[in-house]
Amino acid sequence: MAIQIDDLKENYIVSSLVRGLKILSTFTIKTPSLKVSEIAEMTGLDQATVFRFVYTLEYLGYLVRDEETKRYHQSVRMLSLSLPAREGIAVREVALPVMFELSEKINETVKLAVLDGVEIVMVALAEVMDKLVYRTPIGHRSASYCTAQGKALLAYQPMENWDRLISMIDFVPRTENTIVDPQKFRQELLKVRGQGYSVQDGELILGLGSLAAPVFDHGGKVVGAINISGLSIQILHEEKVDYYIDELVKSARTISIKLGYIPDKSG
Repeated sequence: MAIQIDDLKENYIVSSLVRGLKILSTFTIKTPSLKVSEIAEMTGLDQATVFRFVYTLEYLGYLVRDEETKRYHQSVRMLSLSLPAREGIAVREVALPVMFELSEKINETVKLAVLDGVEIVMVALAEVMDKLVYRTPIGHRSASYCTAQGKALLAYQPMENWDRLISMIDFVPRTENTIVDPQKFRQELLKVRGQGYSVQDGELILGLGSLAAPVFDHGGKVVGAINISGLSIQILHEEKVDYYIDELVKSARTISIKLGYIPDKSG
């Protein structure tokens, strides 16, 4: 018998993860704390299974058990799972109109990404379809060290955090242009921080390049990076590159100001 496509998709489902998330979803505003028996009743799972899952979630720090009542509730750590998404959505709403304006002005694709650990997550796009050579869908994750947006986001992290962040990166050579030496990458971050924008020239995919500039919030924290991306020969190696950089940096600054950022007099 031929295997159906839906059967193939079903094979990729991790049932234990489904059950774990089902258990976590039982904790709501109306039911902030629950006993194992209550979770079992709400999920339809047996109590032994529920106990193993909540014990694991407690061990990982996502659930807390009240020793007196024997009830579980979500820990503060659960907030960390949603922070990148929440932050990305807030920045996205402010950034999109500016991104579309920039994209229309320069006739190039503009993207917005946020940092999650040492990866970047794409949260908004302003695409020029007839010039699109590589589509990055919303929610797509990429390594930070070989992308312009990743460099911009890492460069403006507090410098005392650089060593820790760089140590977390697995410097895999994506192309012959990829920076894989941690010290050279640190020098690259210093360069980005000094000039106010980053460049990626065939470091992720040969022939593709981008320019990126950081976006700051009201507290001066970098919360995103917008980029102009396309063929390296068109984005980085033609006479328009200075124009692109100027318009990109101005747009990033506009988004930052809309988020409450107050540039210093020197910037």
